[in-house]
Amino acid sequence: MPKGKKKKQPKNKEPAPEPKIEDPSTEEKAESEPVMVDIAALPVWQLIPLFINILERVAWQKMGLVVNPQTQEIEKDLQQARVAIDSYTSLLEHLGDHVEPDMKTVLKARLTDLKLNFAKQA
Repeated sequence: MPKGKKKKQPKNKEPAPEPKIEDPSTEEKAESEPVMVDIAALPVWQLIPLFINILERVAWQKMGLVVNPQTQEIEKDLQQARVAIDSYTSLLEHLGDHVEPDMKTVLKARLTDLKLNFAKQA
């Protein structure tokens, strides 16, 4: 193309559609809102890991190694920590082969970590 001459642009008969801009606050709200689930409708095998996670958090708090998020204080109660760890152990045994092997390995490792830390605290 010779210098100084511009290539003619084809004329668009229709204007380009404007991009849709969604309100980010609406999207964030949808992601942050809790979803209600009827836990009674779930198989027990899906509930056990949930309960194990709850017991694990309680055990860490009751060992005095994690701050209680509600009170923002350290609450050491080794008797309750022991019950939480024993319950975790029992639930893990009841879980059997109803969970992926990798998940069971992770749960066992976390239980071992709890037990070792409990022994240091006792």
